[in-house]
Amino acid sequence: MSPLRLRAAPLALACALSACGGGREAEMAPPVDPDPLIAGTDVRTSATVSSAGATAFVATASAMDNDSAEPLALGDAQLATSDTEEPVE
Repeated sequence: MSPLRLRAAPLALACALSACGGGREAEMAPPVDPDPLIAGTDVRTSATVSSAGATAFVATASAMDNDSAEPLALGDAQLATSDTEEPVE
């Protein structure tokens, strides 16, 4: 090998290794919950916006059979009502 190649080889190796990785991955935002909880409560936003959401919230809450679970925090949340929708059974 010529002396020029012996000197260039470490430089080429250093360039090749520095080009691999080393970059930061873009920080990803956490996924957005499509139906977030109302601040300070255990009530989903959909339960205060539509009567169907309120019915789903009550059905979910009543299906919990764990008597030792913490009580639901309702705060000042008011479940939605409707005068025009038919009752859901």
